[in-house]
Amino acid sequence: MSQDEDLMVLQDVLDEIVNGRTEGHACPFCGAGKLSVQLDEGRLRVECPACGKFFEGYL
Repeated sequence: MSQDEDLMVLQDVLDEIVNGRTEGHACPFCGAGKLSVQLDEGRLRVECPACGKFFEGYL
């Protein structure tokens, strides 16, 4: 998958995180892992411990 395709897959999860729901998201790529979400001064990192897929960006 390209980065753009990855972003499209993550978009719903990212929308929920931006709206304050930062816990309990299943990985949309593998379905096996619970996403780890880290927010630090506007910096966001979302990572799946099962498959290793991650997203980093700024809010």
